[in-house]
Amino acid sequence: MKQTLLLASIAVVAAGCCCRPACNCGSAKLYFPDDPVPEAPTEKISLFNGKDYDGWDLWMKKDPFAKPAEEVFTVKDGAMHITGEGYGGCTTKKAYKDYHLKMQFRFTGDAFANRKGKTADGGLLFHCIGPEGQYSGIWHLSFECNIIQGRTGDLIVVGNMKDHPSLMRAKAFVNDKGCWVPYPNSRTAIRSLVGCGRVNSFFYDDSWKDVETQPAVPPERPYGEWNDLEVICAGDTAEYIFNGKTVLKLFDLAPSAGRIQLQSECHGIEYRNITIEPIAPKTQEKE
Repeated sequence: MKQTLLLASIAVVAAGCCCRPACNCGSAKLYFPDDPVPEAPTEKISLFNGKDYDGWDLWMKKDPFAKPAEEVFTVKDGAMHITGEGYGGCTTKKAYKDYHLKMQFRFTGDAFANRKGKTADGGLLFHCIGPEGQYSGIWHLSFECNIIQGRTGDLIVVGNMKDHPSLMRAKAFVNDKGCWVPYPNSRTAIRSLVGCGRVNSFFYDDSWKDVETQPAVPPERPYGEWNDLEVICAGDTAEYIFNGKTVLKLFDLAPSAGRIQLQSECHGIEYRNITIEPIAPKTQEKE
């Protein structure tokens, strides 16, 4: 998601604790009555069959430049092929909790509308709740693992400050640049997000610019190559793993379950090998 879409955190509290809070692995709360009841996988599940969008809902914001969903979301060589001709997403019909999601993505094709001349852009949204279009008429209320050229792995809280200002809560340990830090100490802080805001990944480079010439920043692979992305959701915690490197950890997430959405964000992108599986027992243990 574009860097400037959301505001900074609502509150930053000094952190004197250097241990990760234990996860809350209880029953997931339903925030909207029409939302599906979240399920925890008991075995590895393939969310995409490589042939069509069975099990997914397609949605496109009705902008003048946007193409119909069936033209934007196609399948090519067993992968979701998303042209990016507009803002929208494809969302699992089912909701999930306590899972380890694995997938691959790569940027491809062209940029459109206000993303012309900008970095290639997409996104993985999880714990999606409520109807489509809650954020700017486009996406579900959710947490985003940002997928964008040069800074994949940031958290963006995709909220609705007008209608649901107290929904979508998250916390993370950060340094003075707003980057997640793996070993909190007296010089770090807890960033507490309510309704909006972001946390930069561990590998964030403050020289990053939202221009198409922005190079890949390790651990990202060069443009056009497949990248591996994982999100481990255990109770009210989440961990982002990008090409084998942990880039961000979150805690006190609310909601702690929901649907999964992949974005179309005015640039071509492909997703494949999208699976969820039960989380390893050690993930739920207090560290």
